[in-house]
Amino acid sequence: MGKINASHSNYCCESKTFRCNNQQARSHQKILFPHRLSPEMVLSIPDALESTVGNREHPEPSDVLARTLLQIDEGCLVYRAEGNANIVLSLSDNKHVLRLRKSAIATRDGKAVSNVKLERFVKYSEVMSNLFSSCYVPTLKLAHLNTQNLQAFNERLSKTRPVARRDKEIRELDGIIYPDVAFLPNWLYLTRDQDMNQDKIGSTLLSPYQTYCVEIKPKQGWFSYELCDNIPVPGLATGDLRKCRYCFLQYLKLQQKSIAKISKYCPLDLFSGKPIRVLHAVKGLIGAPQNNFKLLKNGKIVYDETREKSVFNRMLKEMFPRDGRTKEERKTFFLNLIKEVLLTDFSSDDTTCDRKLLTIRKDRKKKDRNQLHERGCNASEQHFLPDRCVLREILDVQLLVKSNFMSFDQSKLASSSDSPCQYVDDMYEKYLDYRDDVGYSDASMMSGSFCSEYLSTEEKYQFGATALDCSVMITFRRLMGDRTEEDRLSPEARKHIVVIEGMKFLVKVTITDLDPKSHKHRQKYVDQLAESVSAYRDYMSKLTKR
Repeated sequence: MGKINASHSNYCCESKTFRCNNQQARSHQKILFPHRLSPEMVLSIPDALESTVGNREHPEPSDVLARTLLQIDEGCLVYRAEGNANIVLSLSDNKHVLRLRKSAIATRDGKAVSNVKLERFVKYSEVMSNLFSSCYVPTLKLAHLNTQNLQAFNERLSKTRPVARRDKEIRELDGIIYPDVAFLPNWLYLTRDQDMNQDKIGSTLLSPYQTYCVEIKPKQGWFSYELCDNIPVPGLATGDLRKCRYCFLQYLKLQQKSIAKISKYCPLDLFSGKPIRVLHAVKGLIGAPQNNFKLLKNGKIVYDETREKSVFNRMLKEMFPRDGRTKEERKTFFLNLIKEVLLTDFSSDDTTCDRKLLTIRKDRKKKDRNQLHERGCNASEQHFLPDRCVLREILDVQLLVKSNFMSFDQSKLASSSDSPCQYVDDMYEKYLDYRDDVGYSDASMMSGSFCSEYLSTEEKYQFGATALDCSVMITFRRLMGDRTEEDRLSPEARKHIVVIEGMKFLVKVTITDLDPKSHKHRQKYVDQLAESVSAYRDYMSKLTKR
């Protein structure tokens, strides 16, 4: 990335600065598109970024790095969330988020500490996004954080960050800006009258209900024991150890004290496609969110692993007010809503079918206390996931790990310890060749010849590795009981209406966290799985001695 500079970017794109305060976004501030566009083509930040969110436009591949470089002033930013590698800040326009890389505080010497070049993230996202239907993946843009004093900015930011995450901070000012998928995009509110004033979209069509967003990290949706011949984990395929990778890893995390209890969530339930099992999976995520489930209200996290379960129940009361339902009935409705969204093909026209509620029995806590540890995970002999639903598309890409695992050779992947994602450059060149040779049509990358004929075994594996750790964002807002709102929506927006027992929701599903993985991912996978199985055996050994 080069040396850190608070006023200059490493990317040479024409741009202007977006300034605002924390109380009110000033949408009149302008940005300029790359020099290849005419000077008069100037848009505000909301318009510029919203323009490709609904139906992803496919830019000329050679222009992937010639995108608008947005200059973002620190006063526009509010802390949203963070993971191990990145921190997410929301812009005060409530429509976009800025993601910046984090670095260890110990490296405060003014030098760049990341060995992952940001332009490779952009290239990789350009290719990776084409493995999914365009409705699931938004377009990203490069951005630069303007700050007069980076250390002071970090100190102010730390006041709102979790204590456990403060061992890292922002040292690199170039980042990536995304549409804020915690809110529904404006294009969903476009009416049949395309001349309608865009500034009034939303205010004239929105129902009085709040906007909610659920983030789910589904994790690996297939069994690792099927790879046992190539993984040095004795007994992995035996009957008493038929657990999936996620469920094994729970015991390693418990041993390392990074979680307080074992989750009842199993990805194999979620990816089974069977409605009752999907309900059980979502219920397990709610019961032990860890870093795999979050609930946001109007862009703010209101339930995650740091909150009590009672907070989630209060949110359910707000989602379904004055409807006479009990706590369990509201929870059942919520589970069915998430289940329905995950299993819906939003490219079809039958999404407005009225679905009936499915119910699952309550857990018998004391009687079932040890069943969680003794049971095996249940893989379906066949998948019941509808074509082009979000889970089906993620699983199809995840399976690239399984099909390329045994023949993977790390030495053939163009990378090094100094540049762990160097292979992205080669992959992107092959993507350009593919586009030149066969062109492009929506969702053609997986069904076509790109993966099978253009990519190496190792490159296909890396795609699958990314899908193992991606996130699904489900944004929804309840519609009014009458047809006023629905009738004013465009035909495309109506495909995003989900109806459950007469209650209608406008929904949007987004796949995020499509980052390139290190060339060492496979070795880490093997080592972590072996440690997880060992931790499970240790736990069960202690359990039987009680």
